[in-house]
Amino acid sequence: MEDRDGQLDRRELVTAAAGVVAAAAAVRAPAAIASDRVRRKSKVARYAMSGAVTNGDTADPALSSTQHDGRLMVAVYEQLTGYDQGLRATPWLAESWQHNGSGTVWTFKLRKGVRFHDGSALTAKDVVYTFQRLIDPKTKSPAASLLSFLDPAGIKAVNDHTVRFQLNRPIADLAGALITKSSYIVKRGSRGADLATQTNGTGPFKLGHFTAGQTQTTFVRNSRYWQRGLPKSDIVQLISIPEPASRVAALKRGQVDVIEDPAGSDVPGLNGGGTEVVFQPKGNMEVIAMQIDQPPFDDMRVRQALKYALDRNKMIQLVAQGAAGTVNDIPIAPFLQYAVPGPARAHDIAKAKALLQQAGHGGGLTVKLSVSDVQARFMDFATAYQAMASQAGINVQLDVRPADTYWDNAWLKTPMFVSAWIARPADAMLNLLFPSDAAWNETHWKSPKWDAQFAAAQRTLDPKKRTALYRALERQIIDQGGYLVPYMVKTVGATRSNVRGYAPSGTFFEGERFKTIDIR
Repeated sequence: MEDRDGQLDRRELVTAAAGVVAAAAAVRAPAAIASDRVRRKSKVARYAMSGAVTNGDTADPALSSTQHDGRLMVAVYEQLTGYDQGLRATPWLAESWQHNGSGTVWTFKLRKGVRFHDGSALTAKDVVYTFQRLIDPKTKSPAASLLSFLDPAGIKAVNDHTVRFQLNRPIADLAGALITKSSYIVKRGSRGADLATQTNGTGPFKLGHFTAGQTQTTFVRNSRYWQRGLPKSDIVQLISIPEPASRVAALKRGQVDVIEDPAGSDVPGLNGGGTEVVFQPKGNMEVIAMQIDQPPFDDMRVRQALKYALDRNKMIQLVAQGAAGTVNDIPIAPFLQYAVPGPARAHDIAKAKALLQQAGHGGGLTVKLSVSDVQARFMDFATAYQAMASQAGINVQLDVRPADTYWDNAWLKTPMFVSAWIARPADAMLNLLFPSDAAWNETHWKSPKWDAQFAAAQRTLDPKKRTALYRALERQIIDQGGYLVPYMVKTVGATRSNVRGYAPSGTFFEGERFKTIDIR
């Protein structure tokens, strides 16, 4: 059976893919992932992600939070706008937008000819429904606090292809501010109970098989996708292989076609012998978050001592094998326009000891750092910092948690933990992590004065004035906040030599969209 694109019929693809998933034994042995018959009749891309799956994984964009969720969303759904390589807003489902001169009313024109996977046309009413659902307290979306400038009554469909947002305060860059981990457009009337396991997006792939907590998810080509010639693959199989060595071994054995985030020590051996390495200069920032309302981190001198104990250059060599650039204790990518210029805080053990003495910890300090192997480099990062801090008399005890429960039971829930962020625009990152009511306020930074200054920066239309305001906000976080952020790692991926079109994502939202991956 064939559809109008000359590819396998969706029913056959889904049936084959589901059977393949059932047949695959375990993450460590994914060789059975694609049957010979399916691979002969269609292009199957087997993609190994670095994150662990959890029972909290979901297909509902409003509740997206895990790495698996993010991969699923960019395959199946789309947002109004996206980011280019410089993290500037670019058209996606919306072709254009403009404001009323003061940033309080914005009008977006939608792309015509876009259809959901069920064949129905995308309209402005779907966009209205999506954003009203996101900010509805009943939905409990973490994106609600990021979209606090939206008024549900102010989101209106002017006609089928025009949406108007009347905001409750001015926003200078609404096209960028609307982009969150959850802002994927769903069909009007979609219910949360259904969205958790079923999808109906406009993206390049339909969801073939997904069960929360299972190591494999299957996507099937959307033959009606609005971007001509895409996607290149008929089936994408997303496989969770958290251990870097296991991902590399699977690639070398030909059991997967693409892997993300190989260990730095393995990268030289992946150039040749049937595999290739792909680099992206932008990438991930591993961080240590200290909740500044919890002792001993409620003393700024202790926080600063922990920061001075950090040797950024050594950390880059030990953990990132030199493939990174320094960052100054705030997860803002240094290449951004609004980033604070200049060198990062210097490594200074003497100053760290002096600050601890002033804080009453002259005899030493013991802290507990929650960590897991849920993402590559987390354990190496924590172990390296543990050794550095010991030179200042700081005993960092590692609280190692299981990968499958880390994001639910340790992240945001313990006073000190390891986390990671991929590059976002400065406005988006500040909005995500630092307002007093932010759902993902990792460090418990709560300052009404800072909140007011941030709101003022968001509504400032003059670029030079806005830059100065953002940098002032960031300096407060760098000097007084609860983050240790040593570097931004280059994003690295690797493929089999017969793979074309794969580029690892170095910025938020671009995501591993899968749609350009082509198996030759």
